[in-house]
Amino acid sequence: MVMSMTGFGRCVKQTEKCMVQVEIKTVNHRFREFHIKMPPQLSQAEIPLRNRLSKQFNRGRVELNVKLSGNISPTKELHIDWNLMDSYYHFIKEAKKRYQLPEEAVLSDLLRMEGAIMVGETGDIDGDVFSLLLSAADDASCQVLKMRETEGNSLSIELETYINSLEELVKRIKELSPLVQKTYFERLQTKLSEMIRDKIDEARIVSEAAIFAEKADISEEMARLISHISQFREAFLASGPIGRKMDFIIQEMNREVNTIGSKASDSNIAIIAVEMKVLIEKLREQVQNIE
Repeated sequence: MVMSMTGFGRCVKQTEKCMVQVEIKTVNHRFREFHIKMPPQLSQAEIPLRNRLSKQFNRGRVELNVKLSGNISPTKELHIDWNLMDSYYHFIKEAKKRYQLPEEAVLSDLLRMEGAIMVGETGDIDGDVFSLLLSAADDASCQVLKMRETEGNSLSIELETYINSLEELVKRIKELSPLVQKTYFERLQTKLSEMIRDKIDEARIVSEAAIFAEKADISEEMARLISHISQFREAFLASGPIGRKMDFIIQEMNREVNTIGSKASDSNIAIIAVEMKVLIEKLREQVQNIE
């Protein structure tokens, strides 16, 4: 299945105390990259978000932007310095004994001692806000995936058109090949006759025949090109990321077409080879955006 690497999704979720907005944008990239921007108080959610995105996107640059608004109070935590509390306790007990003060209310005295008991922020995200954020991210991701699938279907149609045209050009070359080989053979016969008449040495004659065989025969290149086209079609049906595989196949196609063009002294085949290169370049441009 063809999936594009381009997509966008946006989701806003809110409760009575806050609102979370998540935007996800994906673009083509050779590998996979995550770029996450969010308010500092949500920083602990970055790893869970990355793990979620990793399961949904295999390739491309993924940009996630989070906006948070509302009255979000940080989670509080009580910190007690028991060693200091013990010191205060013994001090209070000794002071009351020394100055013959009432023994009552030692605990209330301790609570007033500086540094023994402190209230601080834990840095943890409120559970409701955390759930809201992950839910919004999931919904935005679904929108992105749907858009990537839709664009992937459009890309499939374009690729199918180009690959069909490429196959038609292959057929045209196959139709021309027998005539081209016959023409080459006739030219070779004429040249060999001239060489024999002029008493050219045997090694030179063998060399000319070898050059003819190399230039006249493009059957191996054609066979490999047809095989690459078949592999390209099979990639459409493969699951998972297929873009890099398609890109490699296109490089191999281009290599074979270049060889065909350089071998062909026939102008018709040379023109067809140029048309093939144009189609292959169009394929390459489209494949750059496939996951």
